[in-house]
Amino acid sequence: MRSGNWQALGTGSVLGHLRADLKQSSSTVWVVGPWIDAFFAEFLVSVLPAVTELRVVTRPLNGANSGFVDHAIAARACLEQRPKTVVKFLANLHAKVVVVEEQIAYCGSANWYRYSLEQSREIVLRGPMANVTGLLDEIQVIWDQATDEPRSERLVKAETTAEGYTKEVIDPVAAAKLKEVPGSFVISRPSRRR
Repeated sequence: MRSGNWQALGTGSVLGHLRADLKQSSSTVWVVGPWIDAFFAEFLVSVLPAVTELRVVTRPLNGANSGFVDHAIAARACLEQRPKTVVKFLANLHAKVVVVEEQIAYCGSANWYRYSLEQSREIVLRGPMANVTGLLDEIQVIWDQATDEPRSERLVKAETTAEGYTKEVIDPVAAAKLKEVPGSFVISRPSRRR
């Protein structure tokens, strides 16, 4: 299958490409991902032109890892202060996608928080939307299923969240399964033949 002009971006290389693409936007940017921290939210707000509409879908606060909640609150507060921005929530969200101008897509394993973008071993594919049949339709389905959530009145200290989330996020569903069945996600490796 032809890959078109798709590019694989590894650890530490997503933000530079994304910055260049976002700066050129003038219509709509979609950000879909379960974990968004204030570091990434501030990145978006500082890079996006004022004329660009930003649509974000993430998990609700009650679906966040307990250590990540303050970061999710700070991200939401940052995003909601930006004009032309709508934030919606979907409890079972796992997709990680950014679409710029319905022209360029970023899809991969990276979540939209600092550790995942700068330190974790992730792969994000960047390429033209013309090569991805149905992606915008799927994003629209996610958008339509997502809901609004009342603003959190909980205040978060800026110094707690400004540097971004710097650890791996453990999904609450996975954490519950690990408590129930220790080692349930550990796959043994076959011994190597010499």
